[in-house]
Amino acid sequence: MAIPIPLALLTLSATFGLLPPHTTADHVLYTGEVLMAGQNLTNGQYRLAMQSDCDLVLYEGETPTWKANTAGKGNDCYLGLKHSGELVVRRNVHYTLWSSSNKSRKGKYALVLDHHGKLGIYGQRRWASNNQKETGILDRSVVSTEYVLYSGERLSPPKKLKYKNYELGFKKCNLVISDSRTGKLLWQTSTEANSCYAQLEADGELTVKHRNNRLWSSNKKSEDGAYIAVLRFDGRLNVFGPSIWSLDRTADSLLAEPSFPPTGDFMASSE
Repeated sequence: MAIPIPLALLTLSATFGLLPPHTTADHVLYTGEVLMAGQNLTNGQYRLAMQSDCDLVLYEGETPTWKANTAGKGNDCYLGLKHSGELVVRRNVHYTLWSSSNKSRKGKYALVLDHHGKLGIYGQRRWASNNQKETGILDRSVVSTEYVLYSGERLSPPKKLKYKNYELGFKKCNLVISDSRTGKLLWQTSTEANSCYAQLEADGELTVKHRNNRLWSSNKKSEDGAYIAVLRFDGRLNVFGPSIWSLDRTADSLLAEPSFPPTGDFMASSE
């Protein structure tokens, strides 16, 4: 069902280049994207909802486990991720009602709702596969597959990351991004061995290994921390991190008061 976009948010989009997420059933929100009233991030039974009453609420099933306590504080509210890595709920384009209160260097960040119901902001972007961005018809269908690899995890055959028709997986020992709809190979590591796995290291480096022998790497390292590799809606693989903010659904936050930090403008996304 299409969601009516208020005039203020049309102005927001035209002014700053902000876009709604590519589907309201994604579990990743990128810098430059917004959740409008009635839209969600969804991962299994967990849902982060930007509600029409202006409140931002995290649900487990139908049970709220956290909220920003911004209900009734305005109209035309939206959730956005700034280029500083700060997550904000705003009304009337500019007025900030709630903020994650974390700020970092200007860059590209990603907000993730994981399969345990935990929210995390990761950034900056550390690496991106060099394949061309894929474009096509905007698909609003539900994404029920996993398309995020977390630091410390391995991707071993036959496991794949899948975002709609895009897949990251192994063909023999070659790590590839492919389009299952067309059969087109979009990106590859050109690695060869009898058996391989991909791993996102604690320093943010993405590697392909045979046993403990490194066959390929992204060659991008940073300080140790929590990182993510995300297969994006445009068919590219990005690494973000480390984690700069997190919210666990078990946190005693239902009684938290909303924060009112200084306002600031978004910038148009250039992913």
